[in-house]
Amino acid sequence: MGYTQWKSNTSTPTVVSAAPDFQYAVLYSIDDNANSFYVWADYRDNLIDLYAQKLDAKGTPQWTKDGLRIGRILDKSTFIYTPKLIKPDGKGGAYILWHRCIDVNKTDRRNLYAQYVSSEGKAQWAADGVKVTEQELTSDDANDGVLELNDLKNDKLLITFNNFNRTTNDNVVYTKKLNYSGAVIEEETKLLQAKGLETKVIYDEKNSKFLALVRDPNADYSFQTFDTSNKEILPLTAALPNPFNGKSRIDMFKVDTDGNAIVGRTISGEDKRTVFVHKINKDGKNLWGISGVNLGSNSTFDVQIIPTSDGGGFATWIETGDKSRPFQKAKINANGNIIWKNEVFTPRSDKAYFLPNKLISDGKDGVYTLWLKPKDIGYDLTVQHFDANGNPKFGEDGVAIKDYTFYSDYRLMLHPKNGGVIVLYGCNKEVEDGRGGSVDLYTNYFTENGKFGLEVQPSITLSNLSSNSFCAGQSFTVAFTTADANFNLDNNFRILLSDKTGSFDKAIEIGRDPRRSVNVKTAQDLESGTYKVKVVSTSPIIESTNTLDITVGQTPPPVIAADKLSICAGGNEKVTLTSSSCKDGVLKWSNSSTGTTIAISPVDNTTYTATCAVAGCKESSISNALLIQAIKLAVTASNSGPYFEGELLKLSSNATSGTAPLKYEWSGPNGFAANIQNPSILNIGINATGTYTVKVTDANNCFGTAQTEIKVSAILANEPLSKALVNVFPNPVAEQLNVSFELQPNKALNITILDSRGRIVEQRKINALGGIQQEKFDIRNLVGGQYFLKINTSEQEVVKKIIISQ
Repeated sequence: MGYTQWKSNTSTPTVVSAAPDFQYAVLYSIDDNANSFYVWADYRDNLIDLYAQKLDAKGTPQWTKDGLRIGRILDKSTFIYTPKLIKPDGKGGAYILWHRCIDVNKTDRRNLYAQYVSSEGKAQWAADGVKVTEQELTSDDANDGVLELNDLKNDKLLITFNNFNRTTNDNVVYTKKLNYSGAVIEEETKLLQAKGLETKVIYDEKNSKFLALVRDPNADYSFQTFDTSNKEILPLTAALPNPFNGKSRIDMFKVDTDGNAIVGRTISGEDKRTVFVHKINKDGKNLWGISGVNLGSNSTFDVQIIPTSDGGGFATWIETGDKSRPFQKAKINANGNIIWKNEVFTPRSDKAYFLPNKLISDGKDGVYTLWLKPKDIGYDLTVQHFDANGNPKFGEDGVAIKDYTFYSDYRLMLHPKNGGVIVLYGCNKEVEDGRGGSVDLYTNYFTENGKFGLEVQPSITLSNLSSNSFCAGQSFTVAFTTADANFNLDNNFRILLSDKTGSFDKAIEIGRDPRRSVNVKTAQDLESGTYKVKVVSTSPIIESTNTLDITVGQTPPPVIAADKLSICAGGNEKVTLTSSSCKDGVLKWSNSSTGTTIAISPVDNTTYTATCAVAGCKESSISNALLIQAIKLAVTASNSGPYFEGELLKLSSNATSGTAPLKYEWSGPNGFAANIQNPSILNIGINATGTYTVKVTDANNCFGTAQTEIKVSAILANEPLSKALVNVFPNPVAEQLNVSFELQPNKALNITILDSRGRIVEQRKINALGGIQQEKFDIRNLVGGQYFLKINTSEQEVVKKIIISQ
């Protein structure tokens, strides 16, 4: 819902709030995405409410015009300053803490409230916030209080606050933990107790510990640390001695990236006032000398210091004894030695300058600061940028905001995206200081070189890939969108690939194109691993706001599936094999087919696999295996022959596979047909000889066939051969069978004994002697049952049944 912004090359301020009456006592913060957050006391309804606003990275207000009401501070309009803070949540929203005055006549009586505002500007907790503690707090000045909120992650917020007892002079610091919904998850617990309001406590989020400066009558201030469970890490240790027993005031207390405490303080007394800076390590040791670094003369106060990457610091302070050098700066090295010291600016007016000592880092060991230069009516708010060596970058006299006469609530914030500085201020154009009129809230943005307004560069945002897994050598398309400003006509978009650690220090260019969709290809010899992809334009040089992760490896084996795993062999039925996991390549099947879907009709049990062949890539390993079963019914057919005319023919069949019920279909000579498993034929003749076939079909229409051969012989038993007499005895027989016959001399004769299945048991070839002749057969080794005796000459054949009884 933006209605203004930091426009390039224009000094027009951005409105934070222009509501009636006063917007005053502003606290601020900024997140890594350059969203800046503001919270202030607002007098628009003849009482004091708490309001908040959020500006995005371009200076466009995001919440309700003139600010979002958060809750109540006091039920009447009067000038008080209450502790408050606003803490970004890293997702575009913010947590807010403040003191609410509960007695309009005794404004030192306070309650502590909290609220959470979403990225869209919606209060998420109870109306007017949730009460953090049931304790009634005592406070006159926000500078005397301890008030912090820190996100411990995992749905846990840490709140730190103090409660001062005027009667006993006891100052107790407490902690309390809430969840992201504002509910208590750990009741308030005492962190430490000391005398007087001078105790200072901060929380080091990087190292998860509290740092405390505790007023100590013997050492001026002692140093102490605690963990997040309020357990003492470093016991109370004398840290800040007072060199001349003056009155000490802590001007600044912060922690550097290494967990060291950085302190600035003013000591007043014995007709002098001077400033010191200190660096204290985790063991309570003064790293810049026992007494710290004395920066000023005997007429200085209000020192601020920014830690620098070399272990030193960049400090500014106010000098009241030298009107030609009212505002001074210095560089301190890691050993606490002053490298240089000089003035922030040279006064160019006989009128007094107003010197609010505001100091922030530029992120490069330089600093931004500001002051108010007098003019005919009121002041100009002047901003300066010094590099790491103290050289001014905004010209000798800085850059001035001249739109108003009076200013208040001056604040500086580093823009984490563009490196410039955001200036916040309350202001008016009244001939007086604004009281009785109005004070509104505005911001300006200055580039690193002192130009008004944000020079908006075009932005590049990568679109998600349809797939982020590729093989070395494979081509794919990187698409992205652009916004805000135009690229030059000669611009190309370079697609860069990181190394496996995600570093682009030795990035490989895998594609380049003036269009916003670039076809790219990784190197064939690229190692398997996870890489990042980003886009960098050539004119101007802009990096994409995001990166994409891709996984490079071998072509993964496809996954294949079948609509069924069995089929009736020899029929028209089909099995469909499919795979959808070779989208960018060709699927090759083990039966030499290609394509994502194939239909098969195996006649035998067959195992199928597939591989994926992607252009430019090594063919994948083999997929999972699918065994397709070709179901054949195992069928047998048999009979009880051989047979003689007039006998009963018995057929039988069996199927050792198949799903019941089974259907039988017999066929044979003379149009024989039957549909039972074991049919029979009565009184058969010679014409029953031949092949009999059975077809067995199961419930799934799978079938199998089998055949059996039938032989039927004519019975000539007891019919004599020509001029011969044949006699077989005894019958039945148990041990010896006698066969007698009469033939002409030298006549050839075959005697054969067959079992019931027609198999030869014994056979003799004889030449007749003439007359009656007898042959004897030992049948003791034969199994009992029906046998046949067959006697053949060249002219005739006689068959007789014999029964062997064992």
